[in-house]
Amino acid sequence: MLGCHYTMVSMSNEYSLYCNINPIKGQLKVSGTITIPATEESAYFILNRGLRWTKTARLTASGYQKLNALETDIVEVPRFYNGDLWTFDIQKSGQDEFVLEIEYSGQIHPPTKDSEMPAMGYIKRDFVELACYSAWYPVPFNMETNMSFELALESPDDWTWEANGKLQKVEDSENSAVWRWKQARPVNDIVVVGLPKRDAHLDQDSLFWGPRNLAGSHKILDTSAREMKELLEEWLGPIDTQEPVRFAITPRKLGGAYARSGLIVVGGGYSTDVSLRKPVLQAMCHEICHDWFCKASVKTYDNWLDEALAEYCSIMVTDDYLNEGYLESRVEKTLQGLEKQGRIPSIKSLTRDQEEAYAAYYFRGFLLLHEISEKIGRTEFRNMVGEFAQICVKNRIVTTDIFLEFMEQKLGTKAREIANDWLSFDGIGTPAE
Repeated sequence: MLGCHYTMVSMSNEYSLYCNINPIKGQLKVSGTITIPATEESAYFILNRGLRWTKTARLTASGYQKLNALETDIVEVPRFYNGDLWTFDIQKSGQDEFVLEIEYSGQIHPPTKDSEMPAMGYIKRDFVELACYSAWYPVPFNMETNMSFELALESPDDWTWEANGKLQKVEDSENSAVWRWKQARPVNDIVVVGLPKRDAHLDQDSLFWGPRNLAGSHKILDTSAREMKELLEEWLGPIDTQEPVRFAITPRKLGGAYARSGLIVVGGGYSTDVSLRKPVLQAMCHEICHDWFCKASVKTYDNWLDEALAEYCSIMVTDDYLNEGYLESRVEKTLQGLEKQGRIPSIKSLTRDQEEAYAAYYFRGFLLLHEISEKIGRTEFRNMVGEFAQICVKNRIVTTDIFLEFMEQKLGTKAREIANDWLSFDGIGTPAE
């Protein structure tokens, strides 16, 4: 953090965006509105460094009020956003909401080389991948990150697209097409991926979408992915959408995978080598688990909860599905991996953008949950996790405190004491007995 503290404002946002993408020139142009509930606090947004505001105004009952977009360094922007922090000179009023009308354009600049961050957003001749990591839209920073959106995307008519919303229609015109999506339920990102149709794997019966040379081979994983999702639903209960899960395979080699409301974006795809079947199925299942566990803030240590629960549930379901002792082998490998990392700060002291967070959230977080499961009882713990998954589905925000209080209510104080010991542990490996 730099300078002063800032307040996390509890609000949700509505985005209505019209986006034009020129893959040949690598250019992006966006116009539209952002509706935010009225607040006494300033609203901050992150925008990619390669994009420039061309219009910022406030839409009121009496017309437009011109606003200035003000760049600020009141707080440090996490590295993975690859953008600058902006606010607007909004005057207080008695209205229930602000409607910002915006226009901006430019190119998506990649991370600087010295940041050692993978390029997770880009517009290229053969593929487009845009999510909050590239801050291609004004990403809300000090507000609740959940949002609903309507997105219209104009592009060459020989391209095909996927997004984390429900496709409404595709309108064709001369040399271009406009794709329209709507996302009515709150989500934490707006994601679009696209590529030329001539290069695309467009099998409607497959869960996998992307370049033909990458996604086509993944059909061998379709049946397992569907069956494991059914096992998750039996355990964790229903999610709040009927949209099917989809895996979008991208050509990038670094950056791994991320899940956004049923759309799972995977860099480079999954290995189809039979010898790697177990970890591949678990990795796929981890991302599917984020249909339930995706409500903790990435700006606080609470994000460990989403990743640890997704890791725990995916490992348990992979063990159930394969019935080949996967859980025991995974525990052993995770312990070994954690030891190799050396000293890792406590989960409580880390945020997602810090280098040690991966080992702390995934490795130590999974082992934390496994420890409670073994000490309290695997059946009791799994039942508690299943009930907590429905709390996650029905709430906008989930925190560590909510989880610990619910777990204590269901399993007793011992479970919470074990969790607190692990969350506060700073050192090599795991807490001593």
